[in-house]
Amino acid sequence: MNYRDYIVYDFETTSANPSTTQAVQIAAVAINGRKLEIKPGSEFQSLIRIEFDHAKCSEMGVDPLTQESIRVHGKTEEMLRDAPSAKSVWQNFAAYVNEHNYRKNDWNTPISVGYNIDKFDSVIAARLCREFGPEKDGRPNIFNRFYSVDLLPIMFCLFENNKDVNSLSADNLIRGHMGYAKGVAHDAMSDVIMTAEVFCRTQNHLRRFASGLTFKNSLKGLR
Repeated sequence: MNYRDYIVYDFETTSANPSTTQAVQIAAVAINGRKLEIKPGSEFQSLIRIEFDHAKCSEMGVDPLTQESIRVHGKTEEMLRDAPSAKSVWQNFAAYVNEHNYRKNDWNTPISVGYNIDKFDSVIAARLCREFGPEKDGRPNIFNRFYSVDLLPIMFCLFENNKDVNSLSADNLIRGHMGYAKGVAHDAMSDVIMTAEVFCRTQNHLRRFASGLTFKNSLKGLR
């Protein structure tokens, strides 16, 4: 059924509020939808220049860069001042996503993937679409509008009865419990590669599991 590519993406930001935060970094990789493999050379990443002045941030209704956020992701004012603008980065990212739309139509737009994207990254992406495009019929038009994959609820279903797991945060579950040791936590590119590898492995397990099940008429007569 699925011949679309997946785009695994992640933001690093100035705060934990997706409605008011500023994105300081975005990263992404593309996954071949049939093979469930990261496509070679498909990495996208960029720092993003933000508004630093706290008074202007207040006027704009956005959250400034704080020492607390710097401690999380390590992106300092000095690193961000010479970064490209949010508009430039987002338009380049939209073009990158469209490169992986193999039929260049709305139905085959790549499917977004991430960890907690439904409540965080997709909210930021929608804001950027409203500001810089692309939109269609007043809705964000960068990813597939019908499907997305948030690994957080999938991990909940897999681990909700596991007494050894006390938190589903990516740091605790994937880097801690599952033993993922690559990259640096809270760097967007490292987090994207981690999420992509976990997604490919999990989706392959689900495909093998589903191939052994019979769904036709499986609920027939259920009341």
